[in-house]
This record gives sequence, C-alpha cells and structure tokens, in this order.
Amino acid sequence: MTSRCGTAIALAFLLLGTFCVVAADATTSFLQTHYYLLSLGRVAADIESIRQAAQSSGYSIIAYDGDSVQTYRGAETLGTDPEAVLSDERLLIIDSGRFLLRESGEGFAFAVRPVEIGYELVIDPQRDLAMSDVLGSVLIVLQSMGILGNEASLNVQAYVKDDPKGPQPPAGVAIESTLYSLLIARDWFGYAATKGLTLVGLRVEVVAELVPGAALAEPFVSFVTEEAEGLAKLLLPIDQLLVLARSDAASYVRTPYHPSVP
Repeated sequence: MTSRCGTAIALAFLLLGTFCVVAADATTSFLQTHYYLLSLGRVAADIESIRQAAQSSGYSIIAYDGDSVQTYRGAETLGTDPEAVLSDERLLIIDSGRFLLRESGEGFAFAVRPVEIGYELVIDPQRDLAMSDVLGSVLIVLQSMGILGNEASLNVQAYVKDDPKGPQPPAGVAIESTLYSLLIARDWFGYAATKGLTLVGLRVEVVAELVPGAALAEPFVSFVTEEAEGLAKLLLPIDQLLVLARSDAASYVRTPYHPSVP
C-alpha cells in the first residue's frame, strides 16, 4: 500500500506541476466554478479486471452487452434497469469495450471515461480544493483498481461550469454544438438529460449526413441502426463523435430531428 500511495502522490505532483504550466489562469486549487479534464492516456488494465476490482470494492455496475443490460450493486444482481443505480455515488459502466468509472469524494466528484485515444480524468469540485490533495486521493483509488497506467499524460483543460454559450467545436469539424458540448460535459448523463439526447450506456444517438456517394468507414458500420438516402443514424460511442465528424464520408454530424430522420 505504501508503494501505491507513493506512486500516486508522485503522479499527483507531476500532474499538478504540468497543470500550472499549461493553464493560463492556473492556481494551486481546483476552483468550484470550474471542472477539469486531465488526459490519462491508455489504461493498462483490461475491462474484466477493472470490473472485478470494482465489484469487490462495492461499486454499482451497469454492464451492456449489445442491446442487453444488467445492473449490480456490489455482488448483488439487481435487474435490467440502469436507472436503478445510475445515481449511485460509486459506479462503473461497461459498454462496447469501454468503461466509465465515477465516484464522489470529499467535496468533489471524479470520473474516468473514454476519449478518442485512451481515457481522461474529470474533476468536478464542489468547493475550492488543493489540487495536490484531490489528485493524490483520486490517483490512489485509480491505481488500486489497476486503472492508472504508465502514460498519465499531461494535457489539462479547465471549463467554466454551466457556461450558457459553451466552447465551440474545433474549427473545420462539422458537428452540432450540442454534441460537442456533450463530449466535453462534466457529466455525460446529466447533460444528455437536459438536452433530450438519447444515451444507451456510453453511446449517443446521432445522424450523420453523408457526402453524396460516400459510405461510412468500417469502424462505424457496427454502430449504424438505420440508413436512408444520404443519411445514417448511429448509436455511436460518445468518444467517437469527433472521429465521425472528421471522417471523409460525413458532411455533418447532428442530433436526430423529431420526428426522427431517417
């Protein structure tokens, strides 16, 4: 336990030092007015070992297998309704070879979730807190579950909570701003509920408007649920939104219209 703690604290200070270099308005605190995204890189542990560690630690689990879902609280099987555990303070969601781990700490919440390459750590403080204290306690948890690998990279982004305008999508990426805001939201599920987005596990329902004569690349085909002339509806992993929007076949990625198209 001592070596785990020492490693995690060392990483905490490494991340803290990097944050102070990269963030224009960096302080030594996580501010309650902001939330923070820190890149973790690739996670070394496999999904099954993470699941076993979470279960033995008493986490609630939502496990998707295609269209079917099963929920657990610790070792207890609860049924097929994700809402039964979605608001639990310690939660692991497994879906499409991806996972999201969420936990509430003392004065803050954190989550580990998939991004385009690897995973990111979300820190959501409820009051101003010392960065070293928060990162030290979070990284100890992650390392104990095998989530923290050797690539704790050092990209850090800070966003104002509940910003009515929100950050705009990257230049040249044809994606609806609501979907981009989902991608970087501090809580995917809370944001989706306020915007009426359809989430199934770690996937979101979207429509890709296709370039005339183009077809989606193979990695996206398994997520397609409906197709029509020039349109494809997908239940797409949230972390792949920008990948789809940058693909040669997609001219625009948006939420489905209501009534839904296609």
